Amino acid sequence: MALRLWAENGMCWIALLVMALVGQEALAANVESGQGGQQIQQSASPLIGVADEAHLKERVLARWQALIKGDFEAAYQFETPAYRAIYTPDQFRYQFGNQTLWRMANVVNIHYDNSIVARVQVEVAYRYAQPGMGQAMRDMTQQVNEIWLRREGEWWRQQD
Repeated sequence: MALRLWAENGMCWIALLVMALVGQEALAANVESGQGGQQIQQSASPLIGVADEAHLKERVLARWQALIKGDFEAAYQFETPAYRAIYTPDQFRYQFGNQTLWRMANVVNIHYDNSIVARVQVEVAYRYAQPGMGQAMRDMTQQVNEIWLRREGEWWRQQD
């Protein structure tokens, strides 16, 4: 009994040590990549690995880069397969209008509901042409909350 309890506690300590080392590695990666000053909350979920979180962040930012470039066809490819089965690329494009020019996007926070659902906060900088104000553009920033779903090993953006 004492040996079994020690083994279980030993495994617990090993798990804690591994989690601490993974956290240190993620922090070092952020500093090396120039993201040390950003306030990105690391995953608290043991169900999501560092590589999975990095892949999700990469997809979120790639989608926003497509929107910044005005490449709505590329941005459309990040929507869930179910969404793309119903809506065409033109219908996807229509929802954005012509008054916003995105300039920058940065992942601020990722929260996991479980291993397949992530809530991602993205800070977006953009220029906005307010209707009725002529051609004047206003520079603005806003935090956007997105839901991303993991299906068959890939992350997809879920429409609200």
